Amino acid sequence: MNRLFTTTAVAGALIAMASPATAQVIKGKVTDVSGSAGLEGAIVTITELNRSVSTNRFGEYRFANIPTGDYKVSVSYVGAKDVTSDVTVPAAGTTLNFSVGGDVRYLDNVLVVGSTAAQIGAINQQRSANSIISVIDSDGLGNFPDTTVADSLSRVPGLSVQTDQGEGRYISIRGINSDLIGASINGVRTPSPEDRRGVLLDGVPSDLLDGIEVQKSLTPDLDADSLGGFVNMKTISAFDRDGRFIRAKLETRYNDITQEFSPKGTLTYSEAFADKFGVALSVNYQDLRIEAHNNETGEAAFDDATGFGYMNDDYEQRWYGLNRKRLGFVANFDWRMSESTDLYLRTLLNNYEDDEVRNKLEFRDLDDVEKKGTISQFGISLPLNEVDAEVRVRKETRQIQTVALGGKSVFNAWTFDYEVSYAYAEEDDSDNHDVTFRFKDIQDNFPGLVGFNTKNPAKPNLVGDSTVISAIYNPNNYDLDAFERGYTVNEDTEYAARFDVAYDSILGNTPVTWKGGLKLRDREKIRDEDILYFKPDLNLGNYATNSFHGNWRMNNPMPTWPSPGLTTSLRSLYNKSTTSDPDFDAKGSFFDSQIADYNINEKVLAGYGMGTFEFDKLTLIAGVRVEKTDVDMEGRIVTEDELTAAVRKVSNDYTNVLPSINAKYEFTDRLIGRAAYYGAVVRPSFGDMAPFVELNDDQDEAVVGNTNLDPYTADNFDLGLEFYPTDLSVISFGIFYKNIKDAIFENTFDIADVPGSVDLSGIPTAIIGGVEEVTTFINVDESEILGVEFNYVQDLGDLSEMLDGFLFSGNLTLSDSESTLPNGRTVPFLRQSDTIWNIALGYDKGPWDLRISANYRGEYLDELLDTDPDERVLDRYTDNRMLVEASAKYKWNDHLTLYVEGKNLTDEPEYYYFGSERNLSQYDEFGRTFVFGLRATY
Repeated sequence: MNRLFTTTAVAGALIAMASPATAQVIKGKVTDVSGSAGLEGAIVTITELNRSVSTNRFGEYRFANIPTGDYKVSVSYVGAKDVTSDVTVPAAGTTLNFSVGGDVRYLDNVLVVGSTAAQIGAINQQRSANSIISVIDSDGLGNFPDTTVADSLSRVPGLSVQTDQGEGRYISIRGINSDLIGASINGVRTPSPEDRRGVLLDGVPSDLLDGIEVQKSLTPDLDADSLGGFVNMKTISAFDRDGRFIRAKLETRYNDITQEFSPKGTLTYSEAFADKFGVALSVNYQDLRIEAHNNETGEAAFDDATGFGYMNDDYEQRWYGLNRKRLGFVANFDWRMSESTDLYLRTLLNNYEDDEVRNKLEFRDLDDVEKKGTISQFGISLPLNEVDAEVRVRKETRQIQTVALGGKSVFNAWTFDYEVSYAYAEEDDSDNHDVTFRFKDIQDNFPGLVGFNTKNPAKPNLVGDSTVISAIYNPNNYDLDAFERGYTVNEDTEYAARFDVAYDSILGNTPVTWKGGLKLRDREKIRDEDILYFKPDLNLGNYATNSFHGNWRMNNPMPTWPSPGLTTSLRSLYNKSTTSDPDFDAKGSFFDSQIADYNINEKVLAGYGMGTFEFDKLTLIAGVRVEKTDVDMEGRIVTEDELTAAVRKVSNDYTNVLPSINAKYEFTDRLIGRAAYYGAVVRPSFGDMAPFVELNDDQDEAVVGNTNLDPYTADNFDLGLEFYPTDLSVISFGIFYKNIKDAIFENTFDIADVPGSVDLSGIPTAIIGGVEEVTTFINVDESEILGVEFNYVQDLGDLSEMLDGFLFSGNLTLSDSESTLPNGRTVPFLRQSDTIWNIALGYDKGPWDLRISANYRGEYLDELLDTDPDERVLDRYTDNRMLVEASAKYKWNDHLTLYVEGKNLTDEPEYYYFGSERNLSQYDEFGRTFVFGLRATY
């Protein structure tokens, strides 16, 4: 805490430095030629003083400490000719506005956007930034077939997307997984309804946003909890353009697996009243139908005799039918209260319903092959023991809410920023049931052999005795194993307040902006899970329709039973009010309900001080941020087959001092060099540090949450060069290095080998004394990531008049990573892709705006399963994946645009494997999707 206030005091002392008493202010706005749309990222320069600033999202700029006199002021904006104006600065200062560009397209005084205009906006913002960023300009959102923010971000250099049922859900920056990446909406930290820190981005429609900025190097005024980068999603503001703006979008999408159409609509309205008060409203609704076909296995092993990998746990086929409904609403209000003070209220509400039906056919106990069957290069054969037929019917509801109330006040050389905010996320999984029917003792009654041909490991074929196979597909052979009701709620709430103060000064002949501030974040994470199991005597024949799923893409038939409609009737018979029923499994319900519950309160108090120095061609941002973290945690100690649980409470606190420096050097107006260093800290996932203890019924094995986990810390280095050969082309190269300490992995130990860093306090000696094996989460000493980034954007019309209107963009990120486990085994950094690339070709001329793109993400280590360095490794990997998308837009008239888009045009699946691609872990197909829509703008 002392370090925190020392840092703040130093920042205050720096801010107090004086500047010349005769200094004045030049301010103004840079707009398009119509004067209606502010241009962000324009560089405004006072020639005589060699001072430059960039415009904000509204096109506004400001110089302080300008001596009275005559000056030339110029504006540089990529894609338009430079504009210069003479100005005389009187004793009271002056306002100087600019309009640039004469060759852009307009519609009733509103800038019409296409792929070229979107790229221009992004290039200008990235060029003018003093740190390393990537931008999706608001003009670009919707130019690709993007349902969600995650899909939009997949086009950014170094970014890739992790999918769920074919939709982008999590984002990776430079191959680093989403749990190590920060995200915010309008600067307000985005909460997560899951038990991890990775933010779900599939619930936020891109139509509600005005722009997305990816910060790849951090400055001290930003939250420091990000190793890979920081994503800030900006919603609309009335002052993004003058006057009234109305936009409506209607579309439908068709998927070739579901063979259904899904509607979507967006309505946006904004209006600025007398340039004093602004209102911006946007509402978005989508009713999306998804069908996914899947097969997967629980484990794989190596056969020592043959050297082949084989399935040795279970094999499952899964059919998913989903209906995802999204309703999003943005209401933003801006009030320019006076010449010196702007106030704002920014709100976002997003409701997401995932209505899912899942049928599963599971072949169990495949480890019998080791004693009773045969193993070959392309499959296994064995007497079958058990098969499950299961259906899950659930409606999962998620909410994300953010509210921010704040403002900015500017008094001569002083700027004050202040904000209080509230963020809330909830995942309610209470409307569901899961019922499993089991075909038991198959080999006793049907002794024939069956097996799986894995010549195509992604789609095994069921082969063997036809009598056994026929019995598998007879629902009358299945009796109820368990009827499960779940009532689970995850909540994530954060209150925050910040205060920042900046002072523009002249130190000798060097302009310096001093800045300091404080921020308090108070976050509470609650997981409350109730699982009820009932085991009545029921036969599947009464809950089955004798049919199979059509259009099924796996190699073996998939039954539609158990019937979701028929099993739903069991909800009225088995629920919370019927736990006295003799069919209620009290011990199993108690164990699963208690072990997942936790309550974690995390407070972070941060302070920082920094300076932005303008040395002629060099801009330098240097400073330090201090973050103090206090955590209070509560969990449960639970043993299988018992009806008692003990509460375990643990507290922890730590302080991190995090320096950073960002340098930008302008060799010429077209060649820019960048360098950065920043320290970062990422706190452990909630599920990893929750103080739970899970004991098996013999109390010789335990799974323990490690409350003593240290946060990830990292030293991050960046070096890059950007070249702008023409008005709409960029060639850039960068190299980055991350030295990460205390990365977190799951691991299993004999009790005598459990590291001292694992917290076993609060566990009664009588319990822990009998434990022989502990599975927990540990910090590893050191991990390293080294990578390079290439980016190339080219207006092909600059190369040949015949190619006028064509735009090419491509980027490539290559990285190499390594983590060393406590036993000496080295593995790649968890969920780190070594190769990511994007490529796109567009045509934007006249009424047509066309684009085709491809996004590639390399394989990565998804889960660490084998920790013995002397054994062949069967860790779980996510395979590489390439997605191809295209869009065509046609401007019908000045107000109406028609478009068609295609997603996953090559019908690319998602594949996971154990150790090598020969060993299936999971395989999913989602099909192609086609979008048809229209957009009206007024």
